[in-house]
Amino acid sequence: MNADDIYRATVEAAFEFDARRLWERFGGEDCFVVRAPGEASPMVGAIMGEGGEEFGLTLFRGEEAAACFRGLHDPLGPGDDLTERLDVLGFSMGPFGEMPPDSQALLRKAVGKPKKGDILPQFIAKPSGRLPRLPNTRELRTLLVALRGILEADRQGKMRPPRPTGDRVLSLALTDDPDQPLDSVGREELPATAMPRQPASDLDADLSGLPLLEETWLAGLLTIPARIEGDDRSLQLLLIVDNESELVLDARPVFVDETAKAAEVMLSAFQRRGPSGRAGLPEEILFSSQSLHDAVAPAVEPLGVECVYLPTIPKLLKIASEFLGGLEADLPSLSPHLGAEDDLPVPQPDDLAGWKEVDRRLACRFADHLDNEDRLWSSRAANRYFGDDDLERFFDAHKDRSVVQAYASWGVLSYRPTKNSKTQAEKMLAKGLPKAQAVVLQARLRAHPTLYRIASHDAGAGTVAMEDVLLGGTVTVHDKLFSENVNDGIFLPGRAFRAGRFHFLEPVGPPLGAGMGIEAVEFLQDCGMEVTPEGLDRDTHLFGRLWRWLDDWEANRKPPHLCNTDGDDFLWHTASFALADAGAVRREMLKRDDIEQDEDGDELIWLRPGPSMIGGPIHLARMEFLGDELVLTVNSAKRFGKARRWIEKLPGVRFLNVTTRRWDEPDEDRPLDERLSRPEPVEMTPELTASVQEMITTHYMSWLDEPLPMLGGKTPRHTCKSAAGRQKVAMLIRTMPDPMGSADVQVPRQAMLRELGIEASAPPPDQPSVDGSYAPSAPAGLSRDKTGRNGPCPCGSGKKYKKCCGR
Repeated sequence: MNADDIYRATVEAAFEFDARRLWERFGGEDCFVVRAPGEASPMVGAIMGEGGEEFGLTLFRGEEAAACFRGLHDPLGPGDDLTERLDVLGFSMGPFGEMPPDSQALLRKAVGKPKKGDILPQFIAKPSGRLPRLPNTRELRTLLVALRGILEADRQGKMRPPRPTGDRVLSLALTDDPDQPLDSVGREELPATAMPRQPASDLDADLSGLPLLEETWLAGLLTIPARIEGDDRSLQLLLIVDNESELVLDARPVFVDETAKAAEVMLSAFQRRGPSGRAGLPEEILFSSQSLHDAVAPAVEPLGVECVYLPTIPKLLKIASEFLGGLEADLPSLSPHLGAEDDLPVPQPDDLAGWKEVDRRLACRFADHLDNEDRLWSSRAANRYFGDDDLERFFDAHKDRSVVQAYASWGVLSYRPTKNSKTQAEKMLAKGLPKAQAVVLQARLRAHPTLYRIASHDAGAGTVAMEDVLLGGTVTVHDKLFSENVNDGIFLPGRAFRAGRFHFLEPVGPPLGAGMGIEAVEFLQDCGMEVTPEGLDRDTHLFGRLWRWLDDWEANRKPPHLCNTDGDDFLWHTASFALADAGAVRREMLKRDDIEQDEDGDELIWLRPGPSMIGGPIHLARMEFLGDELVLTVNSAKRFGKARRWIEKLPGVRFLNVTTRRWDEPDEDRPLDERLSRPEPVEMTPELTASVQEMITTHYMSWLDEPLPMLGGKTPRHTCKSAAGRQKVAMLIRTMPDPMGSADVQVPRQAMLRELGIEASAPPPDQPSVDGSYAPSAPAGLSRDKTGRNGPCPCGSGKKYKKCCGR
């Protein structure tokens, strides 16, 4: 028989096997032994379908066949390692439309032109430590002989499960002839082999001296539903979590045969700051992976750490499922322990975990719809959402930005192939969903898609506060993983919907950088988006155009143009001048109105009055007398030229040399003759932060009355005289990026909106609002105009303002 003949014959045998309904006799925990030529060890067969689904046959192969079968039925769970160590061959019956393309292609050769709903056999082979795949010709021949042997034994009336009181199972001895496959039928004891333990790794880590912390950690190696191109090894997620706070301490992919690497990563985690804020060893570690336990325990148990192997750790499974949610795939190995049934009751309003689980299951329905609905893979649907029909390119280019999740959500909630078509969400609700999922789906439909700015996040509480850029208002999303991996100030097109007392976020477009907000808004409006709740619902697909806009923006973006207050490019100049009489030069300089000297007399500052909204003079240059030389430092070529001209006119001054460096030049490349001391770093104390915030607030409140080119030369205040103008100014303010730096200083958006009469609500006095702006009553003595250059710096350093923050 050639390969095509073997495949067709195996399909026919699978149909006959299914027709005999052997699952009515064999339960899920029943098995039989199959001895086949070419197999080094007896196989263990299990008939699937007792639960009313997944009808088919599984053959466990290899020396660990019996141990793997027993492990899958362990009441404590199989553990992380078992799924990856399985070596199985078999098939299951299912709808043709739900099968992957490679299986569909083979079935078309065997059965003609099947329809989507036709129930056909799907074949699978999964070697130990490798990803599932289609069986090769040799494996298909083995499966064909096994199927025909089972069918012949059943025709002879010998396919019977073991007696309830006995421990001897059915045993089939097969030949190598597919036409006469059955040699004999008997009974034998199932081998009582246990899963072999992995040898301990030789780990080289010095953990001595680390304190023992009152903490319990959870650790496991969980299946990742992904693959590396060109490598068929299974991937696992090394996940280390603090039990009390559920903080993810480390998470990274490893191949199934890299347990030693995973153990080394775990040992290094002890030497980093953990949940308690310091390095140390937890008192207890619970492992869901036996191999990881065996690798780590010998290194840490002598130090007082209790290591326990638990095959199933529900909290770790839940966090892993949330963590891998961005891969747009469920964890297949977790379903038996997360609860595979779909009829969960509606959770209580304050049951966050319950609502998360309901939302996860609904998201799986969305993913299934994307996988199985041909209309979503059509050029018409792709063009509607992306504005381009190259669906695969967008999926590949943005796979780490939840593009598949966003597209699937749009395809379920919003896509209508024709004007009168129903959306998939409408069909789901009409057909009937489990009540809890129906509640969440209806909440999704009620929520408007919009563009959010991340105002703040709290990883400890697992919350993210977001401001609606388009419609106004704020919402707090409850998502611990999201809160641990997001940055304030970025923009997210999404749909925030309510579940119980909580809000969840579903993406509708790509995440955008802090400086991209107003350009994204202008792009959406240029596409015709109407910024009203009804318009956003109708134009949801336009958020999908942001994926292509983001591609163009990243391809054409230019580095920021950094310049000084005169608009000159930054180029630091350090120049030396020889002095015939240093004292005379100093006296001449101090006669100028634009030169100021500190009380210590060691530095002169060249100044120019600045605009009122900046709050002080502009520093043009610094000058220091070093013996018979004057050293000048300025930040641009133009300023250097001006300074050199007036300095060389002073009596007894002669130019010696000048060195330059770029603003981004690393320290090691700077010239050695830069002899002026660099300013010391400033600690941003609460008092200094409040002072800087007040200065920023003053600047932006003045901005409301500045004519702006983007507003046609009108001021924001004047533009707000019309409804369209108020909307434009509001979105402009909400998309302003906050000042860069470590201090908690932000644009006073709410104060600006209230000043313009766009938003009336105000935070309590002296309390920060969601954007960090403050009520008018700032602490006394911190106003910038009350701090002279020779006065004490408001940061509390004890230095003069000009020698500290005034630099």
